[in-house]
Amino acid sequence: MTTEVLICTTLERLHRAIRVPLPPMPGVSYLLSVQGGEPDYTPGRPDIRVVWMQERGLCKNRNLALSRAQGDVLVIADDDNEPVAETIQSVAGLFEEHPDWDIIQFRMAGSGKPFPAPYVSSCELALRRATAGRLRFDERFGLGSKHLACGEEDVFCMEAEKKGLKMKQLDMPLCRLEGTTTGDRFLSDPRVQRSKGAVFALTRGCFRAYYKCTREAIGRFVREGANPFPLLKNMFWGIRYIIKGTCQNISSKD
Repeated sequence: MTTEVLICTTLERLHRAIRVPLPPMPGVSYLLSVQGGEPDYTPGRPDIRVVWMQERGLCKNRNLALSRAQGDVLVIADDDNEPVAETIQSVAGLFEEHPDWDIIQFRMAGSGKPFPAPYVSSCELALRRATAGRLRFDERFGLGSKHLACGEEDVFCMEAEKKGLKMKQLDMPLCRLEGTTTGDRFLSDPRVQRSKGAVFALTRGCFRAYYKCTREAIGRFVREGANPFPLLKNMFWGIRYIIKGTCQNISSKD
């Protein structure tokens, strides 16, 4: 089996993305998926391919990469990640040894997140292309989307579970992160707060989502002294956004 690392970036950040690939190794290749225009860049290595799109949006970009991927095992990465060579070399073998596994959630090194973490980050995921690789990210979520800045990985894993795919968690580092994740801005970014409400609505149901958001806001007040009312306002907005979208979809089918 072969492994392909899907690196999503923008034209402005391409200079960072080209530093992500590791030195060439057998059975491992890379796909740079660039949004914002056609890059003036030639990889100069047979194990690196480049695709591009004019549209903006991280999930649109990830979906393009998934549709153009060729490897048997797909590793999701961003332009601020550093793949861990030992794990990249062994990930295809893990899927070979366990043919019933469709997704592996690894540990992300350098983030300070516990394992398993309360939320999923893209650079923790490796997918079997023949099964999980056919799924797509919800383009309402993620950087570059209109309202919801993050949470797309949790929704992706929920959809995988709905389809009966098997996800395994392994306490091994897949990538190292430079800096912080979008979810780390929860207290300061209303779009991240809206995303949490929307993710709860999709993964827990709307009734439980209101309970979870209330508990989250109170917990943040107790632990960190955060004002719970703006948090509740934005998280509840995310729940209503999902409810409204669901109702519109139902109406369009009638």
